Amino acid sequence: MKRRQNLWIILLVVALMTIYTIYEANKPQPVDWSMNFSVDKKGPFGTYIMKDALPYMFPEGKTTVSRVSPRERLRLKDSDEPEVYFFVNRYFKNANGEADILLDYVGGGNTLFLSAEYIPDTLLSVAGVKEVQDFREGNDYIRGFGKAYPFRVKHRYFKLEKSFAGEILGYVDTVTMPNFIRLPYGEGVLYLHTNPIAFTNFYLLDSLAGDYYQKALSFLPADLNAVWDEYQKNERKGQATPFRVLLQYPALKWAYILLLLGGILYVLFRSKREQRYIPVIRPPENRTLEFVGVVSSLYYKHRDHVAIANKRIDCFLEEIRYYYKLRTDELNAEFAVLLAERSGVPKEETEKLVNLILLIRKTEHVNEEKLRELVKYIELFKTKR
Repeated sequence: MKRRQNLWIILLVVALMTIYTIYEANKPQPVDWSMNFSVDKKGPFGTYIMKDALPYMFPEGKTTVSRVSPRERLRLKDSDEPEVYFFVNRYFKNANGEADILLDYVGGGNTLFLSAEYIPDTLLSVAGVKEVQDFREGNDYIRGFGKAYPFRVKHRYFKLEKSFAGEILGYVDTVTMPNFIRLPYGEGVLYLHTNPIAFTNFYLLDSLAGDYYQKALSFLPADLNAVWDEYQKNERKGQATPFRVLLQYPALKWAYILLLLGGILYVLFRSKREQRYIPVIRPPENRTLEFVGVVSSLYYKHRDHVAIANKRIDCFLEEIRYYYKLRTDELNAEFAVLLAERSGVPKEETEKLVNLILLIRKTEHVNEEKLRELVKYIELFKTKR
């Protein structure tokens, strides 16, 4: 009966966990509105769609996603074919001199396409940009196309030096507020752009702004190999182990948790059912009182009052030796005085008890009354000491 009850409990727990797992796996996920600019994110400001669009924009080249630093990516480059390096993020982090590394990379005949709201001064000074300023309201435009793109209220644009030797490819309202420029650098080309949200999922699916990225990338040659940088957003990702994949997707994660909990329940109930019976070992009973009762009843039935009296006297004298450290081999007046002093019992009562003990030891017959008297004096002595 108990075994069947445990089975029903396990089935109930598994059923509840299964229902909860299905609910968690299928419930609507909250929209991620963070500006992550990651190709792994399908939220409004991810670039998942852009990753799929790049092969169509560069049909003659190869498209890859880089999750390592530019220094390591260029060190591992196995081809001399020209390529374009895409950085689309809100910030460009110029850590470990990455801007200088990329400038050397561009000078060697490659292309850098950088779209960010905040661009390091190293790249701005090379491009002939004095500063980047903010502008509210207005629309974005691409050179050669008259269409206006109302991306958002706030815009950022370049304030160019007079020595600027590049081209203005895009601007905000007027060409005097450029936000997309191109200039040659060494044997390569440098593209700077200040509106990275134009390449996010939200605007690529927008009916008005959905073709902006196509027009912006149409200025790049179609035969380049495209490298999309993810290192600037996520840093280096760990090795794609099966455990990482399990935890990455909600459905697999909950299935894994369900499997673990089911295994734990199985082990718990299985071990409880199959463990060997452990017998109860009871501690030995103290039967001293029972033994004393049997012996005393034996003496009492035989009416051997002398033996009982002597036993009581022996026990009493043992206590005297233990508590008062007195010798009891010779009972006399001096012994009675010492016993009275050490016990605090009046001298007269102590002498009566000692004399009674001496009397009983000398006689061969003790009646019941004399035995009761002995017991009475001994108990009185114990209560007064």
